[in-house]
Amino acid sequence: MSVRAQAERLGFEIIGELRRCRGLEPSHLYRCFFDEGENTYILHRGILTIIAADGHVY
Repeated sequence: MSVRAQAERLGFEIIGELRRCRGLEPSHLYRCFFDEGENTYILHRGILTIIAADGHVY
């Protein structure tokens, strides 16, 4: 399932386009992204964690 689809299931809206941040990925099992609202999306083994710009974790 895509980052966008998982975020929607969590009730979180991605702001603008996602851009990948390979520098924050500790291994090939992680994918890290930022959106235009400075929210962070971490995909680890297919499971999405969102760290909102205000610090809340989803």
